[in-house]
Amino acid sequence: MNSKKLEFQLADVQTLPDVQAYVDSRDIAIDKVGVTNVPWAFHFAPTSDSTAAAQPTIGSADMFVELPADKKGTHMSRFAQLIAENQSVLSYRGFVDFFGSVLERLGATQVYGTVRFPFFFKCAAPVTGQPGQLQLKVQIDVSAGETNEVAVTIAGPATSLCPCSKEISARGAHNQRCELTASVTFQPDCEVGVDELFAMMERAASCSVYPTLKRSDEKSVTEAAYDNPKFVEDIVRDMAVILRNDSRIGSFRCASENFESIHQHNAFAEINSKSLQV
Repeated sequence: MNSKKLEFQLADVQTLPDVQAYVDSRDIAIDKVGVTNVPWAFHFAPTSDSTAAAQPTIGSADMFVELPADKKGTHMSRFAQLIAENQSVLSYRGFVDFFGSVLERLGATQVYGTVRFPFFFKCAAPVTGQPGQLQLKVQIDVSAGETNEVAVTIAGPATSLCPCSKEISARGAHNQRCELTASVTFQPDCEVGVDELFAMMERAASCSVYPTLKRSDEKSVTEAAYDNPKFVEDIVRDMAVILRNDSRIGSFRCASENFESIHQHNAFAEINSKSLQV
C-alpha cells in the first residue's frame, strides 16, 4: 500500500462519525451491554500465586459494561480487541485485572465478565498409579470497577451408588456416574485453586471417576463405591458440609445430578449456603 493511499484512508477514518458517542435523549441507563460467546484461546493458572501449572485452553467469554443514560452506545469492537491483545497467563486474580483493563478502555464504571472453558485435572489410578486427565468444566464470573467480585463454578464427574439398592439386594447395587457442581466465592485475600476445589467436591461422592483403570484399579473403585453408598441427597449435603467448613470459602451453591442407570430420568439435588442456618 503506497503512503498516499494510507494517508487518504486515515483521513477518511478520522472524518467518519462516531455514532456510539452521540447523546441519547431517552434518559434511560442500560444495566449491561456488550458481547457474548466470544471465542478465546489463553493460558489459565489454577491458582493466582503461581503460573507454573498453567494450561493452554480454549473457551468463550461474555463481557458487559454499564452504559450511562446520556450515551447512545458502547464500543463493541474494543471488547474483542482486548481479548486479542491479551498475552498474560490468566488466573482468578488475572481475570479481575483483565476486566479492569476493559473498564479503563471503555471508560465505564462497572464491567461484568463470564469466561467458560475446560480444565484438565490430573488424577492417578488408585492402585497402579496410571496417569490420567479428567476434564472439568470451569466458569469464572467477574465484576470489576467500584466493587470487585469473583465467583468460580466447577463441574466434574464422580460415582454414586444407591444405598437403597444395596440394602434390599442380595447381590450388587445400581450405581452410575454423576456430575458434581459447586459455585463459590472466596473470603477477602483467600482463594481455593481449581484442582483443590474439585478434590474437595469429589470427597462427597461414593467414589471418584478415573480416566485410566487397570484391573486392580477397577476392583478398587467398584468396592470403594459399594462401601460408600450415597443418595443424591447425601452427596449434596456432604459437599455442603465440606464447603461450609473451609474458612477460605464465602458463599456457595453445590449440586449433584445423578444419571440414573435403572431409570430414564436423572436425580438432582442442590443446596445454597444462603438457605443454611448460621
